[in-house]
Amino acid sequence: MNTKENHILVSLSNGVRLIKFNRPSKKNAINTEMYKQLTKILTEDSKDNDVVATIFTGVGDYYSSGNEIQIKEVDTVQEACDRVQFFVDALIDYPKLLIAVVNGPSIGIAVTILGLFDVVYASDRATFHTPFVKLGLCAEGCSSYLFPRILGRSKASEMLLLAKKLTATEACDAGLISKIIPHEKLEEFLNGLMKYGTLPLKSLLKSKELINGPLRKTLHEVNRNEMVMVYKCLNDDDFINAMLAFMSRKSKL
Repeated sequence: MNTKENHILVSLSNGVRLIKFNRPSKKNAINTEMYKQLTKILTEDSKDNDVVATIFTGVGDYYSSGNEIQIKEVDTVQEACDRVQFFVDALIDYPKLLIAVVNGPSIGIAVTILGLFDVVYASDRATFHTPFVKLGLCAEGCSSYLFPRILGRSKASEMLLLAKKLTATEACDAGLISKIIPHEKLEEFLNGLMKYGTLPLKSLLKSKELINGPLRKTLHEVNRNEMVMVYKCLNDDDFINAMLAFMSRKSKL
């Protein structure tokens, strides 16, 4: 199954849903339709007993450059924020095994949501960058809550406030990812993950509920609060000036 314009490639094999960001010419930036499709897939798969595990990865050099900042005329800022919130809510509520295989550079929301995955693996070419403050924005994906708890307050603040870009080694040492895979062996490693589609589903659901259940209400509240702040940022002069500067630099290329 391929979604509209093939921006997301989706397959199901032996209990494993594989989702690939597929906009290599745009560094796999996530656009409006992709958010809608991802939310729909996660919501439907959460109730589908044929799906035991879901794996996210990217096509090409990038995992994902994050949110595509391009609001259509028919959209409002609130609608754009709501789409992101619904997607993050779907990740929070997803009851099955959720794995990310970060095949290359990851930016913005593609990084911040990694704290919501059960397991994260990365290529040795992967990097992790959250330049929110520089863009007049703020953190989302529940990273304002989860990153200080995963990375420690100082390292999380370096990333979320000072835009410190982590290498795969630094991310692994900090606990954001579980294992680094040599890039040339990434496809072989990804194929090896398909074995998790045979895990007993009922046991998996119960075990993940024990881990995530006590946090779920808090994470939904964090998600709501983050998106309220993102909405304010998108209407603030800091963001507008950052975008004008970005467009000016782009026009000179």
